[in-house]
Amino acid sequence: MKDKLADVTYWLAMEIAKNEPPVNLDEIYQGSLELDYLYQVLTNKAQCHWQSIYGEELTPVLVNNAFFRAIALLYDRNLEYDRSRNAKETIWVKDLLHLPM
Repeated sequence: MKDKLADVTYWLAMEIAKNEPPVNLDEIYQGSLELDYLYQVLTNKAQCHWQSIYGEELTPVLVNNAFFRAIALLYDRNLEYDRSRNAKETIWVKDLLHLPM
């Protein structure tokens, strides 16, 4: 079950990340209508994907946990990215690329 949870979480995170237009993770993380819509669409898509590709039916609890883990994973990644962009450790990269500070 744990391996499947990780696989479904990763799959959902990739689906969320490739969404066009990009998903506003700040709004979604706080809860929004967009979150509800995304939840319905992607959890159904995950169920169908796993059924058609692997012949396995995912439990609603597993899909629910995977979805919210994927949201948290992407949200944390964005926070970390924003923090690192303005950190002292990245100034040399901006200098190297001649980017404005």
